[in-house]
Amino acid sequence: MATLVLTVVGGIVGGPVGAAIGAAVGQQIDGAIFKPKGRDGPRLADLKVQASTYGQQIPQLFGTMRVAGSVIWATDLIERRSRQSGGKGRPSVTEYSYSASLAVALSSRRIRAIRRIWADGNLLRGASGSFRERCLFRWYDGSEDQPVDPLIASAIGIGSASGFRGTAYAMFEELELGAFGNRIPSLTFEVEADAGDVDAGMIGDTLLDQRGRCAGAWRFGGYAASGDRARDALAPLFEADGTRLLSDSDGWRLAPERLSGAALNLGAFREARRQEVPGDRSEQRRAPLSSLPGAIRLRHYEPGRDYQLGQQAVQVAGGGVREERIDMPAVLSAGSARALAQQLAAAAADGRETMAWRADLAALALPVGHIVTLADGGRWRLAARTVRGGEILLDLKRYQPLPAATLPADPGVPVRVPDWPDAPGVVRLFDLPSIGSPAAAAPRILIAGAGGNDGWRGADCWFVPTAGAEPIAVGTVRPAAALGQLAAPLPPGTSYLFDLDNVATVTLIHPAMTLASVDDAALLGGANRAMVGGELLQFGRAEIAAPGIWRLSRLLRGRAATPGDTAHAAGTPFVLLDDPALLTMPDALAVSAEGGAATLQWAARGGTTLTDVAVPGAARALKPPAAVHGRVRRDGSGGAIIDWIRRSRVDAGWRDHVDQAPGEGREAWLIDLSPPVPGVGPWERDAPMLTIASTDLAAVPPGCALSIRQAGDFALSDPLLLPLT
Repeated sequence: MATLVLTVVGGIVGGPVGAAIGAAVGQQIDGAIFKPKGRDGPRLADLKVQASTYGQQIPQLFGTMRVAGSVIWATDLIERRSRQSGGKGRPSVTEYSYSASLAVALSSRRIRAIRRIWADGNLLRGASGSFRERCLFRWYDGSEDQPVDPLIASAIGIGSASGFRGTAYAMFEELELGAFGNRIPSLTFEVEADAGDVDAGMIGDTLLDQRGRCAGAWRFGGYAASGDRARDALAPLFEADGTRLLSDSDGWRLAPERLSGAALNLGAFREARRQEVPGDRSEQRRAPLSSLPGAIRLRHYEPGRDYQLGQQAVQVAGGGVREERIDMPAVLSAGSARALAQQLAAAAADGRETMAWRADLAALALPVGHIVTLADGGRWRLAARTVRGGEILLDLKRYQPLPAATLPADPGVPVRVPDWPDAPGVVRLFDLPSIGSPAAAAPRILIAGAGGNDGWRGADCWFVPTAGAEPIAVGTVRPAAALGQLAAPLPPGTSYLFDLDNVATVTLIHPAMTLASVDDAALLGGANRAMVGGELLQFGRAEIAAPGIWRLSRLLRGRAATPGDTAHAAGTPFVLLDDPALLTMPDALAVSAEGGAATLQWAARGGTTLTDVAVPGAARALKPPAAVHGRVRRDGSGGAIIDWIRRSRVDAGWRDHVDQAPGEGREAWLIDLSPPVPGVGPWERDAPMLTIASTDLAAVPPGCALSIRQAGDFALSDPLLLPLT
């Protein structure tokens, strides 16, 4: 902003001529607001970098801005340890997590709300108010009676704690730092200080503690005022508006030139007995056009790009090679910033020509800062006046803005972090069979979760053994790769052949989830394993039928000895197992779930609403697979020889002509008649074979069958039923 010099002899209240003489603006106003000094006002970068330096200036915010703020209080890192059992034969694992509590000052002026929050450039809190990482969040509006934060009071004592009155700040309590490399991230905040746009008049009245003295023409979405003096804070706004100091009968005021009123005729402010003479014009100077900047480059905050830096450049007609850069710590859309840059370029030539004009005391009635016209029609701005005895010397500057070309604004390519709305989440539990080696020593309870969009960040889970028991933290389940349910019933299949007749139609929770087809070699190698209810199956072909709906065919049913010959109703849960995001319940907790009374409580990350899910109690991983290929043969003497093929929890695949190890601590078979026959059986064997004597076989009535179960380390297998005919 061009420095305005206003020197009026103190004590002059009226004048000898004409109507009322304007009120004098003295050295007090000149020194307090407009004393020439190198400007040290706000810079754009000041709002982007979080600081914790003692004495760091905290800006006064207007409108809506994105600021980093200053850390004014923080705790040391808080370390937590959790130990998880590695299972049978494996060492335990100790995991460490860190959090911190901190307070960040945002504005030295009262605010209305805190909206979105970014951490290291990624959204920590979206427009919905939900946090992506776990923490307790509070904020204080900067009132003069705001209370002391309870966490600060408990940490340093209520007598020593400050309420930071007059400073708006945000408080994070135990912010999880795992996602930020276990360090405090760089935080930026979208802060609303005023409802709607603001202008230079409103900001000037607030900073100068005046009412109605300032007027503004340009509207800004937000502004950050800082600097050693009010002049420094207001300078960028007054440059943009072309604000001038005006003095008239109502006193002084600050207003843009276009709001200063109609131009005044300089000849009307002359004593009647005095005529204009050529000597009235003196010291007229004109700077060359090359002294003007060749371009105006305006930098600002672009709201359409999450308040990232924006820039608009406009050429100055006839200017030189010098480029003038204006940093505007204000929120402007690309179109508004372009129009403002064009206005500044058009006004660049204002004041290029100066002239001193000799007048009499009647010129004291002229408002300083106003536009005046001379007899030749020229338009000049009254920049200052000096009283010398009975003569007034007027300092005039040519008012001749250059025409500006109208060009479209280009905001640039936005680099924005998606702000997903809150999505309902789903957490489901699956009772897995024993897969892999060694055989499971505890139930395998799989926890899978997902949400309706990419904004769902997972869920924190707690295990509750019985109703009313103390919850035990299980961990955090991340969004699954593919989780959903059957959209149509799935008929029963066979565990021995490819199921080419049936199709599993699955609706996935998130439409962006995908499934892929594989060839038979990959399928037999274990690819595309999925749980549908209690059945483990594989699919070779996946075809999308509609957004979020998939048709799965070329099925392998009843894998890992799960029941493949049962039908599944529509709505049966589905999850793809080849996914590192799935969470397995620790063995020690899974053992407690065998009774069927346990529940899992979960809450979406950042949420407070708990949802209960029943924990399956079947413990399928502990049950040995049922025997297969049972045979009843006559022994030639009236008796029978029964044998069968055993299967193992260690290796659930088919291996022809290979006698598999049982996978248990010992091999034991329990055989009984169904229905029971008094005096015949039951039998217990340590090998997959039984011989029934002729006398016993003769006592078995028609319709009886043998029930063959393997006794595992933890449970009995399902029975193999063989008719005795």
